[in-house]
Amino acid sequence: MNDVHLLLIDDEVQYSELTKEYLEMRGCKVTLKHDGMAGMDAFKQKPFDLCVLDVKMPKKDGFTLAAEIKEMNETIPIIFLTGQSLKEDKIKGLTIGADDYLTKPFSMEELYLRIRAILKRVKIHEKVQVIDQFNIGCSSFDAGLRELAVMDKVIKLTSIESKLLKMLCEHENKVLTREVAMFGIWGDEEAFRGYSLNVYVSKIRKFLKEDSKVEILNLHGEGYKLISKL
Repeated sequence: MNDVHLLLIDDEVQYSELTKEYLEMRGCKVTLKHDGMAGMDAFKQKPFDLCVLDVKMPKKDGFTLAAEIKEMNETIPIIFLTGQSLKEDKIKGLTIGADDYLTKPFSMEELYLRIRAILKRVKIHEKVQVIDQFNIGCSSFDAGLRELAVMDKVIKLTSIESKLLKMLCEHENKVLTREVAMFGIWGDEEAFRGYSLNVYVSKIRKFLKEDSKVEILNLHGEGYKLISKL
């Protein structure tokens, strides 16, 4: 991995310096920063192959930084480091687009092996494009254009409606939990207080009501399931 350039951002100075030295010993080039704002400045200056982000950092936390990085480069792999193992944090990180999640204290060897595995997977699939077009029942949905075509009628969706329908399509015939849906739409739990996810699910269900091959189920205590019938 001599040609790999990593961005490591961790406010634990002593341990992160040791991590940097270890990764460099294994052949990686590492840029190390100790807060989110300095990390973003570094990311803007040069290309990186993968980012390793601490969740709890001064000036800008890892989740916020990851979201901003993904806006600039949606394909770059991200590994989160955290001192917590809360399910909600893991869901949030994965929803933002993290590829992996390591709880502190972690083995430097394990971090290296995870980095290597992710980069190997990315290299294999680097030419695969993000899927934005879906066929459900007798309808079609273009997430890029935010257009839903039902029985020859094209419906223009809002940003929230489009994000929600895309997640439902990606979980076709599987359960989309409320937690994953809400983080995927609003990103932060504080941000979606006062909103009702059920309202948006109902709107999408109404859009699709003329398609008898599609059904969206409410699963009490779990979430939602989009059923596409053959």
